[in-house]
Amino acid sequence: MRRPAVVSAVLFVAVTAAALGFVGPIAFGDPVEAQQGDEEADWREYDADDEFEIDEADGLNDEELEAVVSRAMVRVEEIRGIEFEERPPVTVITRSEFQEEYAGFGAEPTEEAAAFENAKYRALFLAGEDVNAAEARAENQGTSVMGFYEPSTGEIVLVAEGDQPRMNETILAHELYHAYQDERWGLANYDAATQDGRNAELGLIEGDAVYVETLYDRRCGEEWECLSPPGDGTEPGEADRPDRPANVGILLLDFQPYDDGPVFVESIHENEGWKGVDALYDVPPETAEQVISSGAYPDDDPREVGLDDDHGEAWERIEPDGRPDHDRLGMAAITTMFVHPLYEGDGEPVVAADDWFTTDPDEESPPYGALNYESEYATGWEGDRFHAYQHEDGATGYVWRIAWESPEDAERFLEGFDALIAYWGGERTASDTYAIEEGGYRGAYHVASEDDVVTVTHAPTVDALPEVYADAEPDSGDPVPEETDGEGEEGPTDELPGFGIAVAVVALLAATYLVARR
Repeated sequence: MRRPAVVSAVLFVAVTAAALGFVGPIAFGDPVEAQQGDEEADWREYDADDEFEIDEADGLNDEELEAVVSRAMVRVEEIRGIEFEERPPVTVITRSEFQEEYAGFGAEPTEEAAAFENAKYRALFLAGEDVNAAEARAENQGTSVMGFYEPSTGEIVLVAEGDQPRMNETILAHELYHAYQDERWGLANYDAATQDGRNAELGLIEGDAVYVETLYDRRCGEEWECLSPPGDGTEPGEADRPDRPANVGILLLDFQPYDDGPVFVESIHENEGWKGVDALYDVPPETAEQVISSGAYPDDDPREVGLDDDHGEAWERIEPDGRPDHDRLGMAAITTMFVHPLYEGDGEPVVAADDWFTTDPDEESPPYGALNYESEYATGWEGDRFHAYQHEDGATGYVWRIAWESPEDAERFLEGFDALIAYWGGERTASDTYAIEEGGYRGAYHVASEDDVVTVTHAPTVDALPEVYADAEPDSGDPVPEETDGEGEEGPTDELPGFGIAVAVVALLAATYLVARR
């Protein structure tokens, strides 16, 4: 059962903090260098309740920026019960500078890695064959990231809108806490190689940071003077909502740790204090399910799923260098797959809006826990294994095997998958086979179920299915299962990076867009 969402007086625009404190523009220039042992630069000379007289028209010079960073460090120390070892370098750049300098957060993927990622997102119906997943993620980050901490340099970069951007102090607090996480636990040590493992570890790391950020934000304007971007304090209207991201599906999956992670961390904090949260870093969540589902951590371990290669001579398993030759996609990915149609706007959605959002439309959204990543079609997930294949002509296919807690859970997934295929324009060609003739997900899909295990195989054509996986031979019998009487399952009618070189906070655009679709 999903934990109840935490309701806050702060609107769910992640970290906008409109009208919560003093507003001042940021002067550009060299970052404030990390300082340690310099008595004059010791951040502990400042108090959490210090107030600064900063002329908004003058921006922040180096001395003022140092003071704001120092005060924020003291505040984070007070909230979290920690002590920083040193002050990290902090700089602020414009959105355009971020997009130019940090586009993609790293090197271009190899051809094999790109093919594998594209096949994975196609399997999740999040990015069609005409979409380069790496480019789509980079575009998402270019418009949604408001700040990040880079472990390799220890630098914090804040991203602000406009030609004369303002400091957002809650974003600063979030990234300062990432610097502390790196000091104490070493973020490079959290290097899960699967989609599900990355969502799990980020659920802890980003969940802890978002929770600290939220506690910080609640004291702004009440106990503390805080810097924040300018705003009129009114709720944004329809015209003010952000434009559609480059790829909503990938954004939905990437956003899950930021939404469920803080709920998970808050639960541990309330029951075990900060010592209990600290202990999570020694035994971090292994699956997204352990972050999403109450009681799943730490004992609900993933089930090992076996999947042999049995493909034709013209097909080859995609085995990218530097990463596993398989993936575990997990509960968050499965839920995202079924929720994605809500954001497309055409046809009947597979998951009802009321099952996705945790609050009523006329209720104020919480700062986190606003979305339900525990879909009925993902409930009972125990483990999965994903293989990607490539034909000698460049076409790709995949085999995705999912294990469930019971045959009933597997059957419920199959019902959802039937509705999902229908949403994307697919029709049955056999009792266990579908074909989509047009669009980014065109091709053939074979779905086999045995007890509590479901295996989905995709190939460019029905004839190619057994070439990708020998067991994916379409049933030669009646193409329509008797129990559906010729119709697919009808959907509900309700209205609507691992880390790489940086740990980013998906903020304003992600939060407002995903909730605005309600």
